[in-house]
Amino acid sequence: MHQKLLCPILSNPIEPKPPQAVDIRTVMRHFASHVTVATGALDSGELFGLTVTAFTSVSLEPPVVLICIRDESTAKDLFTQAKRFCVNVLQESQQPIAERFSLTGEAKRFENLDYYIGKGGSPVIQGSLGFIDCKITRVLHEGDHTIFFGEAVDVHGEEMQPLLYLNRKYVKLEN
Repeated sequence: MHQKLLCPILSNPIEPKPPQAVDIRTVMRHFASHVTVATGALDSGELFGLTVTAFTSVSLEPPVVLICIRDESTAKDLFTQAKRFCVNVLQESQQPIAERFSLTGEAKRFENLDYYIGKGGSPVIQGSLGFIDCKITRVLHEGDHTIFFGEAVDVHGEEMQPLLYLNRKYVKLEN
């Protein structure tokens, strides 16, 4: 039995969310993911971005990738408006960048960051393992996330050790 909670500001009962029958985080936290920072720019010049581990390749011909953004993120609406994104795949020494872009709010994420604007119009983070600069071709909504499909307009990659996320923490590969 659930208790109703009272919201002190509105004095209205708030129904608690029922527990989920299935919580896929139980398993997914054991799935190592590359750490990426998805960046974008509005036509006004405003830059934005966030740390993303929900990223994958979709197609080689045409070259398409996808990123998944939580609906509560302000970046969701910014990517929709920008119609472009760049996936910056971080290398092992770039954990501070991942942490900076995972904080709430967009303020100061690009301050003192070494980046340039790529061919697709989005920020490319210097020193990353690689990037995939994309134009958004499709947007889908599923559950509590929005899925952005992007066709690559420019790519670059180098042999470096990746930064990974596993079991709720950043990890590095050992040689």
